[in-house]
Amino acid sequence: MKRNLDWEDLRLFLAVANAEGLAGAATRTGVSAATLGRRVAALEKSLNVRLVEREPRGYQLTAAGRNLLLQLEEMDQIAQAIGAWRDSGQARRRVRISAGEWTMRLLIDHVDRFWSPDADWLPEFLADPRNRDVARRQIDIGVRNKRPKQEWLAGRKVGIVEFAVYQSQDVPADMQLGWVGPVENEALFPTGLWIKEHHADDVTITVNKASLALSLVRKGQVRMLLPTFVGDAFSDLRRFSNPIEELQTERWLVMHQDERHQPELRRAISALAKVLKENPVLTSVD
Repeated sequence: MKRNLDWEDLRLFLAVANAEGLAGAATRTGVSAATLGRRVAALEKSLNVRLVEREPRGYQLTAAGRNLLLQLEEMDQIAQAIGAWRDSGQARRRVRISAGEWTMRLLIDHVDRFWSPDADWLPEFLADPRNRDVARRQIDIGVRNKRPKQEWLAGRKVGIVEFAVYQSQDVPADMQLGWVGPVENEALFPTGLWIKEHHADDVTITVNKASLALSLVRKGQVRMLLPTFVGDAFSDLRRFSNPIEELQTERWLVMHQDERHQPELRRAISALAKVLKENPVLTSVD
C-alpha cells in the first residue's frame, strides 16, 4: 500500500535542497536541523527513493533528488502566485444571493447600503423564480417568502411584502381598464392565482414576466398587481386598491445551518437583514 505524500515534507525538502544542507534550511524555515533531517528521511521512505547523499559538508542531491527539485520549483512558483492572488484581495469569499426578480432589483438598487468594494465578501446576484437549493450549496443566501422547514436550514425574518393594484396616474380612477395577467411559471404564483380567481374575465393581455407587464401599466393600457415596494417607487403610478391582505407574505433570509456562522457569510447576512428591515423601495426607476 502506497503512503500518501506529505506536502510539508515536500516543502521542507525544497528548503534543504536550495540551502544545500540542514543548517541553512533551518535558518530559512525556523525548523530545527534534526526535524528537517527526519522529514527528508520520511519523504525518501514515502517515495521509496534516495533523494540526497549525506556528506560531511552538507547534502548533495542524487539524480532523483534533482528531478524532484525541478518539479518542486514549479510548484513553488504556483504557490507564490496563489499567495499574491490572496494578498491582492481577489480571494475574498463570493456570496451567492438568490431572490425573485423584484427583490433582486431592490437589492441591486440599494447595494451601496449593504456592501462596499472593500468588504471581505463579494456578492453574486441570481435573479430566478426557482428556489435554488441552499442545502446543495447552489446558493449561500436565499430571500424567501416563508420560514424554512428543513432542520438543516436556518432563517432570519426581515420583514413583510404587501401587494396592491396599480394603474397609471394618467388614467381617471373611474375609467374601466383591463388587467395584465401572467402566464407560464408566473401564473402559478399566488399573485397569478389571485388574478385568475378575482379578475380572470378582465385580463386583456398576458405576459410571462412581471417587468414586461409594468411597461404596459405605465402606458395606461392595463392595471396589475405589484409589490408596494415596486409600485410606490414610480411617480407615474398610483395605487388602485389598499394592500391585499391575503397576498401579504413574510420576507426571510434562508441559509445553511452549518455555514451561517462563517465570518464573511455572517456579515453578509447581517448587512442584507439591516437594509431589508428598513423596507426600502426601488430607486432606479425610468
